[in-house]
Amino acid sequence: MSAVTAILLLTAAGKLSTKPPIIQIIPILRATLGLLRTFLSQALRVVVAFTTSFFIFASLISCLPVPVLLVFRNVLDAAVYTSYKFISSVAAALFPLSNKIIAPELPKATESLQDSELSMRPRKRSSFTEDS
Repeated sequence: MSAVTAILLLTAAGKLSTKPPIIQIIPILRATLGLLRTFLSQALRVVVAFTTSFFIFASLISCLPVPVLLVFRNVLDAAVYTSYKFISSVAAALFPLSNKIIAPELPKATESLQDSELSMRPRKRSSFTEDS
C-alpha cells in the first residue's frame, strides 16, 4: 500500500504544481489595486474639498478691497488726471501766445550750434584743390 499511496501523493502533488505561478499572484494584485483605488478616491475627495473651499474664500477675499480701490481711483482721477488734462490743455492753447510775448525772436537751437564753435560736429576737411 505504501507504493499506491506514494503514487497518489505524487499525482496530487503533480496536479498542484502544474498551476502557473501567475494564479498565485492574482489575488495579491487584486487586493493591492483595490487598496490603491480606495486611497486615490479618498485623496481625490480631500483635494476637491480643499480646492473648493480655497476658491470660495479667495473669491470672497478678492471682493473686499474693491470699494477702497474704486474710491481711490475716483479720487485720483478727480485730483490728478483731470487737473493735469486741464493744465496741459490750457498750456497748449496759450503756448503760441506766450512764445510771442516772452521771446519774439529766438534763434533756433540747431542754427546757433551749427554756426558756433561749440558744435560737436567735425569740421569738413578741405580738399587739396581748394587750397591751391
